[in-house]
Amino acid sequence: MIEIRECPFCAEPVGRGARKCAHCGESIGPPTRASVFADQTDLANLALGDLDGFTLAYLRGAELRGAYLSGADLFDADLAGADLRGADLGYANLSDADLSRADLSGANLVQADLSEANLCGADLRSANLQGADLCGARYDAATVWPDDFDPRLSGAVKLIPAT
Repeated sequence: MIEIRECPFCAEPVGRGARKCAHCGESIGPPTRASVFADQTDLANLALGDLDGFTLAYLRGAELRGAYLSGADLFDADLAGADLRGADLGYANLSDADLSRADLSGANLVQADLSEANLCGADLRSANLQGADLCGARYDAATVWPDDFDPRLSGAVKLIPAT
């Protein structure tokens, strides 16, 4: 029996070991070190231990569960479908970042800049959003927010599907 999982980008079923989604064409396997460095030259700073230089980083689908990224500059980073469960992103710059379908459950986002970020389909259940800047952040009906959190009061904008 083939094990099935959900594509983190289009939510269609794919085989557990699939590297590319047959439905949307996205690469769904975790990025390799070589593919990340080939796609993103400024990640060379990461290898040198410079945790501040993630601007425009390509971390689509990356496994970053529990990562310490407090204060990191992730401006316009591609974190779509990334596993950021329990990650410390307090005071991080995630402005314009693509966090669509990312799992941020239990993440620390205290004072994080999420302005203009794509949060469509993101799981923010139990995330700490105290003081986070969500001005212009986009979300949809599939976005999961912490209990008793109203994204509109924080400046986030709900996208309505075209009919």
